[in-house]
Amino acid sequence: MDNWKTLLADLDDDYLIGIANKGIVKRAYKDKEEGKYQVLSTGESAEVSVGGERVSIRFPLGESRCSCPSRTVCRHVVLGILALREYVEAEAGKTAEDPEERRAGTDAEPGEGSGISREGTAENKKPQAVCLWEGQVDGGQPEQAEGRHSEQADGGHSEQEDRQSEQEDRQSEQAEDRQSKQESGQEKQTGVGQKGQGKEIAESVATQSVKTENRTPRKLLEEIAAYPLTSIRRILGSRRFGSIAGQIKAGQRPRIEHSGIITVSFPEQGHTVKLLSPLEYAACTCHKKDFCIHKAEAVLWCKWEAGVLKPGELGPETGEKTEYDIAQVKEAAGQMKAFLEELLDTGLARVSPDVTDYLERLAVISHNARLARFEGYWRALRDSYGNYLGRKASFRVRGLMEQISRLYKRVELLLEAEDGLQIAELAGEFRAEYVPAGDLDLIGIAIEHFENQAGYEGETVYFLEENTKEWYTYTYARPVFYEKARRRGKPEKTQAPWGVPVTLEELAQARLHLSGAKCDGRGRLSSSQETKGELTGSRKNGDRLGIGEVGGWYYKDFAALYAEQIGKKRKSWLREQEGEAERAELVFLRPQSCKKAFFSETEQKLFMSLFDGAGREVVIEVTYSKRESWGIRYLERVTEEKLPCFLGRIYMRNGRLRMYPVAAFEKGELLEDGWPE
Repeated sequence: MDNWKTLLADLDDDYLIGIANKGIVKRAYKDKEEGKYQVLSTGESAEVSVGGERVSIRFPLGESRCSCPSRTVCRHVVLGILALREYVEAEAGKTAEDPEERRAGTDAEPGEGSGISREGTAENKKPQAVCLWEGQVDGGQPEQAEGRHSEQADGGHSEQEDRQSEQEDRQSEQAEDRQSKQESGQEKQTGVGQKGQGKEIAESVATQSVKTENRTPRKLLEEIAAYPLTSIRRILGSRRFGSIAGQIKAGQRPRIEHSGIITVSFPEQGHTVKLLSPLEYAACTCHKKDFCIHKAEAVLWCKWEAGVLKPGELGPETGEKTEYDIAQVKEAAGQMKAFLEELLDTGLARVSPDVTDYLERLAVISHNARLARFEGYWRALRDSYGNYLGRKASFRVRGLMEQISRLYKRVELLLEAEDGLQIAELAGEFRAEYVPAGDLDLIGIAIEHFENQAGYEGETVYFLEENTKEWYTYTYARPVFYEKARRRGKPEKTQAPWGVPVTLEELAQARLHLSGAKCDGRGRLSSSQETKGELTGSRKNGDRLGIGEVGGWYYKDFAALYAEQIGKKRKSWLREQEGEAERAELVFLRPQSCKKAFFSETEQKLFMSLFDGAGREVVIEVTYSKRESWGIRYLERVTEEKLPCFLGRIYMRNGRLRMYPVAAFEKGELLEDGWPE
């Protein structure tokens, strides 16, 4: 008895709906009013007679069984659980009665007693429903007299009625989901629940924790805390698991409600999960019987809410993103090593003109083996040999030897790799996973044309987020590795994404608000149709950029520039020139003075020295190409009297701080006076 009292202490209607459904629970309450139920025993497995059916109540309650044809938790089981709860509560209430009555009650069997009604009194002349522990119906008629009739009536229609209840419950759930989506849409329109939630996460977690302690059964909380993180990661997959961190950062959280169960609603996905003890009996509106991704995600969010998880534990694990055929990778690495050794043995002077074809073939082999970075390495090496064979002035033997040396070392590491984790660390990814970034207020800063090692060219637009001062980029790329050289670099007017009615060039000067933005870990924005953009301003209309809006990316002191951008971000020799920064980060450089730019005919490069107030130097360096010719001519015309503010990438080479310029802001284009520095 005491055991059942403890087990049923936290039972409420939400729990019953979780193991059955809302329709069945309503039907059970309706049947309860007729009073056709009797608690027969309260052992380890309690026995209850319900309308001529025999119900065996077990714990977990979802494992209870009924003699009717229904194969799920039917209305008889739910009514049996309600009857058992009523019985144990009434027995507990007897402890406050007269000791002699208590002793008399103790000697009686569960089927004998004094006729206690739902109200807990024995003196009601016409009780609405009597709990038949004594085995009699309202007027004292033996239950057995109508037992067969009840069995025939109930047993024949039980399964059909339960199915009807389930159908009604599904319709009710769908209506609730539609209402939840509408509420979510209203939150987006008013800005509530998205951007504002990010600032209130700590307060919300504290509030929910209070609810958890007061209303949610401790056993359920313990099961959620103990649920293995590895199992959740396996169910969700590494990318979806890691996307939770992006949602937390963006302030996007599901709705979590606490009662006898925990209800987690995902309005964006259109699903609701009900977590109950044991977790195997959790229910989801996707109606999958196994532990689906929605249930796993609900457990993960509850772990986060309870403070069980830390943000660092939510990152995707390297190597789980891509499945590698290790034998294929080893074979590809063997071919790479053999060809590099052949190149070194042959020497540069005797190299065959068709070497570029062999290098392209190795790039294709790398692609087929899913070695994304190696595909880029081989195409970069092909371009270097192409520059040598074409007798271009920009070719340098030292640069070629550095490329070959780094690539040979990487190939050796690939041959030594023992599992997918080590291969993934070297191979990189073809396409990163985009995760929710919430709503963003972006300032277009600059646009840059590019041609990368993998044989793609296009434009990259750089943005600063107004609130966080973080860099974001949008890239439009097109393959050109099979096009003729004369067609490469041809500018194209491209329409901006997100439904914004401007070109990419105009987007680089615009201010816009993105709703439902997605980005990868390097701040690269997705052009997903789910993301909607709205123009809020443009520098073309006099909405100028001020240094107060660019945060800590504006430098006058070159010593601070070195300490913050170089000293803390040094790369190993092997990772140099990979072209893969964690996040594209540019700096605004305001020099105090400069030397006139000069072009080196031997190196085919333009050099220009910039100085800060203390005489510290940063060298602008631009290698000649048809694409860079306009920028070189502009830099050659720059004078100290009209010295612009430069935007570009900072790096170290040969012990000197250097910059590759992306854009230049002339006087009046950047508000530098009157802003706090």
